[in-house]
Amino acid sequence: MSKTQNPRALDRDEAQMVEQSKALADHGPAEMRDLIGRLRARRDRVQRQIRTRVRDGRDGPDTGARDKKAILTEAIARVADEMAARKDGRSAAANLRKAVAQKAETPRWTGPDDRTANTGPAETPNTKIAPSGALHAEGMRAAIARATGAR
Repeated sequence: MSKTQNPRALDRDEAQMVEQSKALADHGPAEMRDLIGRLRARRDRVQRQIRTRVRDGRDGPDTGARDKKAILTEAIARVADEMAARKDGRSAAANLRKAVAQKAETPRWTGPDDRTANTGPAETPNTKIAPSGALHAEGMRAAIARATGAR
């Protein structure tokens, strides 16, 4: 492939699409998807032509088709980069707006409604058994009663 690309390698439609890929500011997302689809279809068609010529063993320089493919590939890269840049910018701004809206909707936590002191653990419902953690006879009596009955 030559260093200077030959714009004459393109037909009228391809040249128009390449020019559109250079001025993407006034294109919407749907137009850009359509443009990149058409550019890829043209590039794939040229690639098939190149492969067919090589497979058939046709001799001769094939620089025109290779130049066309290079120009179309650069145009595809321009459109894809612009689409990615718009997507990144849009998603970051949208996420920020969403987070700010959620923060505004959520009331701030101010602490407990009442400032009463903790009265301690809840009362034991059955006062006849030893409290949990009893270490001496109180705990033994409850454990024996549960295990075998009275001693």
